[in-house]
Amino acid sequence: MTRVTVRSDESPLDTDLMSVGQLERRRRLTTAVVEMLAAMPSDLIQMKEVSERSGVALGTLYRYFPAKQQLLAAAMTAWSGLESARRPEESRTGGEESNAYERVLALHRREMKAFERRPHFARLEIELHSSSDQFVIESLDQRAAAHRRMLFELMDGIPAETARVAAVAMGGTMLTALALWTSGRIGFAEAQRNVEDVIGLVLR
Repeated sequence: MTRVTVRSDESPLDTDLMSVGQLERRRRLTTAVVEMLAAMPSDLIQMKEVSERSGVALGTLYRYFPAKQQLLAAAMTAWSGLESARRPEESRTGGEESNAYERVLALHRREMKAFERRPHFARLEIELHSSSDQFVIESLDQRAAAHRRMLFELMDGIPAETARVAAVAMGGTMLTALALWTSGRIGFAEAQRNVEDVIGLVLR
């Protein structure tokens, strides 16, 4: 996959060093982007409009996020957190699903449905994976690590090495499925079936 170079010599402000007020302004910025992505693709989102929607001055926005792709990555992280919070607790604890295969399958079905409802988020996810910006890469790595932890919880009882390989296989398949679907090469039903087939292959 070809990486897209983001021309920025600066990194976003470190959230660990932000005041309560700065964190709130950052939250308003990412919330505005999430709302905009529900209606338009990422390439149509303008920093000036994000500033206006969020009520955060444009100069402040650029101090928080010197590059647009950094802001988009932060918004995807915020959206992923919201989606995780919406998932029923049983997706993490086992709930009614009786085994690891059914628990993981239920999780991925919810994730794929979230992308089906918000295709612009799916396209942005593919776009971010082609970025060479260090902040974007770190954001993706942090989200991937959190997702792996969730998967390992759902795969409780599966040997550690099997769970690791399963997580790699499922993650790669899902990303490929989203790329093929968002490019129009396959339909959503086939994209979802591809992910489910791999889950069945590695966990059944």
